[in-house]
Amino acid sequence: MSRIAVLAIVSALGMAGAAGCYQHSSTTKTSAEVLLNERMAAVLLREGNYKDAETAYRDVLKSDGKNPELHDSLGVALLMQGKLHESLYAFDQAIKLAPDMGRYRVHRGTARTQLDRYAEAEEDFRVADASPNPEDRFDATVHRGHLRQRQGDFAGAEHEFTSALSRDASSFEALLARGTCREAQQNYSGAAEDFLAAVKLHPKSPDANLHLGLVFVQMHKNLLGRRYLERTIELDPMGDAAAKARLLLESTPTS
Repeated sequence: MSRIAVLAIVSALGMAGAAGCYQHSSTTKTSAEVLLNERMAAVLLREGNYKDAETAYRDVLKSDGKNPELHDSLGVALLMQGKLHESLYAFDQAIKLAPDMGRYRVHRGTARTQLDRYAEAEEDFRVADASPNPEDRFDATVHRGHLRQRQGDFAGAEHEFTSALSRDASSFEALLARGTCREAQQNYSGAAEDFLAAVKLHPKSPDANLHLGLVFVQMHKNLLGRRYLERTIELDPMGDAAAKARLLLESTPTS
């Protein structure tokens, strides 16, 4: 799944301290309790604890149901669990309350893309393109690239990722995605350039090292390829990327 911009709704709250503050309660909550529970939900989402974040947001929405941020954040928690239809409903509620918020549009467009509702996703991204927030416009471009990629339009996807990189040359996501598109079009040297830049940004990324190792093998640079495949295994011995790297190493000669 492509990256979703998980927004810290409030200032960072220590997980240990916050964990004792979130309450499942059927009693009426004071404004202070509601705010504290909203903060707790934000911490859970930011930390990648999507299931508990979902529970927390559903609970706090009972007391603050007109808050579009809460609906959007619930949608993100659901989306990250693969609950696409449920996430779409949550994003719909957020956009009803704040129809011009670009970030909400990007999130709903992402859900629609994964549901193969491409025309509707395109419309959400077009709205986000008009956002005054440059981060919304950047994210819309990246996710439009993922839409093109999902459609099999690798040239179109490459164009979108190149546009995104013209705004932020250090975007790990856009580099990795453009490299994948270039690889699909058999532009192996271009793909290697992108994957190498991604590895320089995040040297400990198993996926980036795997992609770089594979493209070097495809370019018949086996020694270089093996180096990055071996590095993939070192970084995450039990992960999916390492399993793929082992298979590639078994079939790749040393010269």
